[in-house]
Amino acid sequence: MKIEKLIVRKMKPSEQIIREIKFNNKGLSLIVDNTPEAFIESGNSVGKSTAIKIIDLCLGAKSVRDLYYDSDIKSENKHVLAFLKEYKVQAELILIDRNKKSYSIKRDLFPRGKKYIADNLYTEQEFWKELKNILFDLKEAHPTFRQLIPKFIRLDNSSEDGMIKFLPLMTTSDTYDTIYCFLFQIYNDKLLNKKSELIKKISECIKTIQVLEKSKSITSLSLLKQSLEIINTDLDDLCKKRQQLSYMDKYRDELDAKRKLTLRINDLQEKMELLEFETSNIQSSITNLSKEKREINFGTLKAIYVEAQRYVLDLQKSFEEMVYFHNSMIQNRIDFIKKQLTSKQELLNQYSQQLSILLEEKEQVTIEILNEGLLDELNMLNRKIEDLSLKKGEIKQSIKLLEEQEEIKKQLNKELSSVESKMGENVAEDKIKRFNQIFSGYCEKLYGEKYLLAYNKKWKEEKNFPISVAALDGKVGTGKKKAVIVAYDLAYMQYSTELEMNVPQFVIHDKMENTHINQLKTIFEICEGIEGQYIIPILRERIDKVNQEFVEKSKVLELSSTNKFFGI
Repeated sequence: MKIEKLIVRKMKPSEQIIREIKFNNKGLSLIVDNTPEAFIESGNSVGKSTAIKIIDLCLGAKSVRDLYYDSDIKSENKHVLAFLKEYKVQAELILIDRNKKSYSIKRDLFPRGKKYIADNLYTEQEFWKELKNILFDLKEAHPTFRQLIPKFIRLDNSSEDGMIKFLPLMTTSDTYDTIYCFLFQIYNDKLLNKKSELIKKISECIKTIQVLEKSKSITSLSLLKQSLEIINTDLDDLCKKRQQLSYMDKYRDELDAKRKLTLRINDLQEKMELLEFETSNIQSSITNLSKEKREINFGTLKAIYVEAQRYVLDLQKSFEEMVYFHNSMIQNRIDFIKKQLTSKQELLNQYSQQLSILLEEKEQVTIEILNEGLLDELNMLNRKIEDLSLKKGEIKQSIKLLEEQEEIKKQLNKELSSVESKMGENVAEDKIKRFNQIFSGYCEKLYGEKYLLAYNKKWKEEKNFPISVAALDGKVGTGKKKAVIVAYDLAYMQYSTELEMNVPQFVIHDKMENTHINQLKTIFEICEGIEGQYIIPILRERIDKVNQEFVEKSKVLELSSTNKFFGI
């Protein structure tokens, strides 16, 4: 899938084209900014990155705010915002596949605007789902569209890790593993999706087990079972002693009545113990939530908010409103579980009343004629048996809960093993080897050094990241990061073209100004031999030493201080 053109229109008061950019079908597409660098540093941007931000919005980026908000100086361009709102500005991105079939994607560029594909209105989730079908021909739930597309549209400065870790910081290695297995077609889509779902379920199961163990300070299921064995042995011994006590037949009915009452009491106490266990957990949750509300870490929350501004570009709420919303959500959760607590406490009170009645009945069953010493011993044995029976019930309940989760985890791991066994042993090496032939060649052209990508199938056992990139003699040098990232992305595009994969045949990079002119020239030379599209905005000053005939041939848009992107 390639980008044919980008059209930006005013939709009010009548339809009028602001910009129409036709991209080169292959190789380099330059968006050239003729503004002197000193003029840009004074804050007079002409919008050279605007075109690629709009492409990102048409491909599912969340917020249009980035079009009028400068994160470096933390300021809104009110003129641009007013322009987008007043004229209801809309962008249309036209994609074309290898069979020359075109797709029209439209995105309103003003706040709370709509999204369309082939003039059909879509919600955000439906929009992402349809875009995933169009660009990746992927119908499985994992990986998601917004996990994949940032690999092809890099709008921020990338660190060395950012070359392969291109998603927000909280993204797990399991997620990246699924992404890279899809991108390099190491395993088929259904297996990847199934593996991702199973890993998620196993993680949830492990968390449940940890919560259960923590709630009763249980160290392990094995220790519980050992404790149960000891209690069973003690109960057997006590029951034998009770059977050895000698009393006359005429007291058997009274003792039997007392025994039956004891059994009913034990059963009720076990139910009350379980309810107390559940209410204790609920009360702990309320305490923790209240503490979370009271002791909110504003520093962490602020960091999350700033991070969100980078990836959720249409944040309409202030940080204070987010804090208020955060506290409201916590309070809602507290109110919800308080209702559960009230219900369980009411049931516990009912059981308590029933228990009081039974205990009174038990007190009325007396055996006055029995030998006083014999009765005292019998009562003592019964009390011990009752206490141990109560502990036994509690342990059995804990064992049951843990065993259920352990069994679920066992079955999930069994399914995961089955899925992993279907994943070929040598597929990854063959695919990565083919990619590295292209990647190392591009890197050698850039630096005279070969860089390689590796996929470690045993990354989880070894507690590493699934993917690594390094030079033959060590890690990627700091000054070489950007150009190596370019080589990596161009190599993947060429690799996917050769394998006729259903992935975007374009790469978009911003912030190329710090790349050395020698590397820029080499990158441009590489672009002449690729089948996909490499799209970058760049200052004229940074390419004044590049062959100008090549620059003019590659140029798709030229901007200046008198010809800004939106013309305002």
